[in-house]
Amino acid sequence: MEQGTSTFVTTDGLTLWRQWWLPAGQPRAVVMLLHGLGEHSTRYHHVAAALVDSGYAVQAVDHRGHGRSEGPRAYVRRYTDFMGDIAAFRRLVAADHPGVPLVVLGHSMGGNLAVGHVLDHHDGVAGLALSGPALTPGASLKPVMIKAAKLLARVAPKLRPDGLDAEAISRDPAVVARYRNDQLVYTGKLSAGLAGALLSAMDGFPPRYPELRLPVLILHGTADQLADVNGSHQLEAGAVNATVTSHYYDGLFHEVFNEPEQAQVIADLLAWLGGLFDPVPIRP
Repeated sequence: MEQGTSTFVTTDGLTLWRQWWLPAGQPRAVVMLLHGLGEHSTRYHHVAAALVDSGYAVQAVDHRGHGRSEGPRAYVRRYTDFMGDIAAFRRLVAADHPGVPLVVLGHSMGGNLAVGHVLDHHDGVAGLALSGPALTPGASLKPVMIKAAKLLARVAPKLRPDGLDAEAISRDPAVVARYRNDQLVYTGKLSAGLAGALLSAMDGFPPRYPELRLPVLILHGTADQLADVNGSHQLEAGAVNATVTSHYYDGLFHEVFNEPEQAQVIADLLAWLGGLFDPVPIRP
């Protein structure tokens, strides 16, 4: 498996870090991976390795304010900053793999960003895969709290009212420990600007789900306390013009790729990809 890294500069002058994993020979497709809130792309090395072993190339970026990329931690002023970064990243991916089919894979916040990107730039995307996507506010967020978060995003975007619960990412204590000890993971409080940007994007998604006209894969744990599984159900019901494949894993927490049952989750991802890119046998 060939690996590499490079950087690129955003329109507002931040240097973002990206990496890739490549199979031998021409890849069947390239998977553009978007990680979740507070974390970084290297946490998906085991997922990338499984994809490469099956003939896929993987390209991943550390979002602004995350991992090895520049920017205030877990902060964004507006959703369009994320969208601009992803569009620029995708152009680099396309230049590296001309003519190769593209799949967008996003986890949690990355799932939110993947949906936002594909809704605006669906041409050339062969499939959209989502792991625990953050598509609707969690049950713990009351309407008054959501309203306050959006207000703070406008008037005090750098304010940091709250953070994520690391215990909710996985039922595996070793995964939680590695997460907490990973110096590239941001475990502090999140900015109001980032929270407000994601919440506002969530408001606009449901009426646009019929615009999705491509294969969609949903992988979501039913015990996810960080990204409400109802958001995935809503996407599945609303994407009436897409071909949606869904796997709801009973009792799994937020990071289904890091749960004890991760082998089954990765197998489900590979099976879906195989259905997209395996040649259909010709019957005699």
